[in-house]
Amino acid sequence: MDSFESAFEHQFILQAIGDAIFAVDLDRHILWANPAFTELFQYSAEEAIGKTTAFLYDDPDDYEEQGRLRYSRDGLPDTHPYEILYRRKDGSTFWGEARGAVVANEQGERIGFTVSIRDITRRRQLMRDLHREKEQWFVTLKSIGDAVMTTDDQGRVTYLNPLAEELTGWGSDEAQGNPIAQIFRIVNEYSRAPVENPVERVLEQGVIVGLANHTLLLSRDGREISIEDSAAPVRDNEGSLQGCVIVFRDVTEKRKLEQRIQYQANYDALTGLPNRHLFQDRLTQAIAQVQRSGRSFALLYLDVDHFKNINDRLGHPFGDHVLVELSRRFRSIVRETDTIARIGGDEFAIVLEDLSDRNEALVLGRRLMNEAGAPIRIDHTKSDLTVSIGVALYPGDGTDATSLVRNADIALYQVKKSGRNNIRFFSREMNRTVQKHLKIAADLRDGLDREQFFLHYQPIVDLEREQAIGVEALVRWKHRRTVRYPDAFIPVAEEMGLIVPLGNWVLKTALRQMREWREQSFHFVRMTVNVAVKQIQSNGFADFLEFLLKDNRLDPALLEIEITERTLLFQDHHVLTTLSRIGELGVRISIDDFGTGYSSLNYIRNFPVNTLKIDRSFLQNLFSNRYDQAIVRTILTMAQALSLGVVVEGVERGDQERFLKENGCVLVQGFYYGRPVLPENIRPLFDRISSGERGMSPEQLR
Repeated sequence: MDSFESAFEHQFILQAIGDAIFAVDLDRHILWANPAFTELFQYSAEEAIGKTTAFLYDDPDDYEEQGRLRYSRDGLPDTHPYEILYRRKDGSTFWGEARGAVVANEQGERIGFTVSIRDITRRRQLMRDLHREKEQWFVTLKSIGDAVMTTDDQGRVTYLNPLAEELTGWGSDEAQGNPIAQIFRIVNEYSRAPVENPVERVLEQGVIVGLANHTLLLSRDGREISIEDSAAPVRDNEGSLQGCVIVFRDVTEKRKLEQRIQYQANYDALTGLPNRHLFQDRLTQAIAQVQRSGRSFALLYLDVDHFKNINDRLGHPFGDHVLVELSRRFRSIVRETDTIARIGGDEFAIVLEDLSDRNEALVLGRRLMNEAGAPIRIDHTKSDLTVSIGVALYPGDGTDATSLVRNADIALYQVKKSGRNNIRFFSREMNRTVQKHLKIAADLRDGLDREQFFLHYQPIVDLEREQAIGVEALVRWKHRRTVRYPDAFIPVAEEMGLIVPLGNWVLKTALRQMREWREQSFHFVRMTVNVAVKQIQSNGFADFLEFLLKDNRLDPALLEIEITERTLLFQDHHVLTTLSRIGELGVRISIDDFGTGYSSLNYIRNFPVNTLKIDRSFLQNLFSNRYDQAIVRTILTMAQALSLGVVVEGVERGDQERFLKENGCVLVQGFYYGRPVLPENIRPLFDRISSGERGMSPEQLR
């Protein structure tokens, strides 16, 4: 049913049409029916859905015959109208004029049919009585809602009802005697070529004839009117052909609505560019064309760097303005023969056809980057942008749409991973890297389901009191009998969207362990847990944290979350609000690896930070590099002046400890005091630290 739901995504049109319309599958089971169906046949949609249409026919032979003629699985499409005697729920019968149409999915595969039925009982009655009750016939024709014209057996006009007069621009009297082609001028809506007049076929073949789709009536006064019609022969009592009657209606508004819906289905409402659906079609056409010509083309995938920050900082209206302006700029430098589409929020795709060599794609990519880099201003606000572009070439990087899209996306992913604001062509090595990451991501998902993750805890030591006062929770992954450390899987978890569930599991497990220790009368004052930026950005993170603290009956002051300096780069309202809320809960916030990334005192001023963690890299060459000594002293002095706490990571030797102690550092952690251990080993480790033991080997800690 999914394909039919897609095909009928604009059901409001069908709901409003007066004809009974329903959809059937290839076995002619009813899948959907509009309200007019219920009015006509007296069956509710629920009563009809699931049944074959046989119960609607008065004569079972008609059902079988139409199945062979129009509703077979592989027969030629036939959209011409036909007349059948139908039966209502109450047993009464009526003549209906029906039309069938094939429904296909996006791949062009036939998946069913739509059928429209109009009650023509009254019309047939009129036509039967035409030769006997002409006066009554005229009165009736003047009152019905369709335009009606009649001709003699030579195709000369004999009558127009008032609505036909209005639509053609001819009065009935002045039209009489003129050839039908002069009064009823019709052309194709798109080619403007004349359309075969249905009257000619009726008079030649003596059968009912429908008008071709997309037909325009050219009115005498210059108007162009979209019409639907059918023409039928008029016979006398002996069956001799006496002329023709044409019944037609103005469907201009309906056609405009259909065209508007068609546009909306294929074009982006904001930028006016082709959308993903039309882009896929254009890409498929480009592949078919180069397969015939032997030429090449390039597919460029473009993403606006950090576009979410623009929406968060400047608002969605400004973000929309940026996308519209970028679309205008990009369209101005892409050839008319090429396709540029907006395929997502801030993602664009370009099909560059007739490619001589890859340098053409590189040149276009650089031009796109230059256009995006020019400042965009609205009111008094300016935005400076960069874009990342991935390129796949046909046929080297793929010979079908799926492969080309995937490989262009892989190239784009590598650009974003390596710093953004660049252009890269797809390579096989990229694919191997992505496949490796996908495999790790799949194993990570499986690891979360199978509870393969566990936590180690590393002591945080107070140098003044010479004892451990807290721990940092560190996640480990037991994967295929090997314990893997965060560097091996956290980057992949962040890239593949798994860091939020993994990070939340770590937080939940660490706080539960903290509660168990306190229930065992093992008390200390700090539990530090690393929190990723995507956790901060996720909806409801502060509420989740508050729930965990209450559920474990823990004082929020016992918890300190570690965030990276990268988190502070996201100076959007949501991140700031979430961190402020966490601070209001009483939870401490520390900046991990301070001094190695995008350190800025402005960040510290704007965010509710309590602690700075000095990275271990500054201790590795502490006594051979006077700059490292100066940096550590400076951070310690600055933190003291700002009333911020400091924890120094990576202490492995006694001389490092002495240097830090002499320079006013209070809190440290590192292998000098003990490696991270399982929960059951943390208490003995605390006791060893308090007794002055240092430099313990991993074997001693097991």
